[in-house]
Amino acid sequence: MERSMGSNLQLLFLEVLFATLAFRNYYMYSLVDIPVFKTMGLLEDKPVGSISWYDALDKLCKANGSLDLRSYVLSCAQNDRDLALRAFNCLSWLGLKEHTPVSEPSSMVQSFCDILQQHLNFEEGERDMVLMHHDIKAMFANGNVETHTCSLQLFGDTNMTAMCKTVGYTAAIGTKLILEGGIESKGLLLPTSKEIYVPALKLLENEGIIFNEQVYVENIHGEAM
Repeated sequence: MERSMGSNLQLLFLEVLFATLAFRNYYMYSLVDIPVFKTMGLLEDKPVGSISWYDALDKLCKANGSLDLRSYVLSCAQNDRDLALRAFNCLSWLGLKEHTPVSEPSSMVQSFCDILQQHLNFEEGERDMVLMHHDIKAMFANGNVETHTCSLQLFGDTNMTAMCKTVGYTAAIGTKLILEGGIESKGLLLPTSKEIYVPALKLLENEGIIFNEQVYVENIHGEAM
């Protein structure tokens, strides 16, 4: 059980890392690449079987009937050439096509996460940012059209990343509301009822997570009101 929990935490860390960080060298990667690496076997909690990443990837290629790494990545990307190129370039940038030592021979996913940590840690003065924007339009019987906009811009700081704030505080607030009886409804709930989002948004504001909301009204002739 302990091994399984550790593996799940590593995968969670991996996904958050890919989703929130921009890589240098003009490459931008995201969760889009994760399925390719998963298909390649890089997210499995099993022995690597090699002491270097070059040999490890070579073994994966041969075990899956591929002649070389490029063709193996292409097959794992389901022949999507653009996706395969992104993933291939990512492997190059991470140094996995070289004789880079494997940090934890007993675990493929642990070794892969170690490589990501080495390359993706924030440098001095760097921080992340979360942006969110929604436009919702509604037309009424009198011909008026309302456009409701909701925007959020949040920066990380030296104590906590923006992703950590938006995910962590939100989960903690949901737990707080349930434990203190602020949410009386039972079962699997969506945060689309006032019982949930009104107190939740207020508590988020207390933590510095504030949404800027505006409403624009136009008449049927397109004139602003």
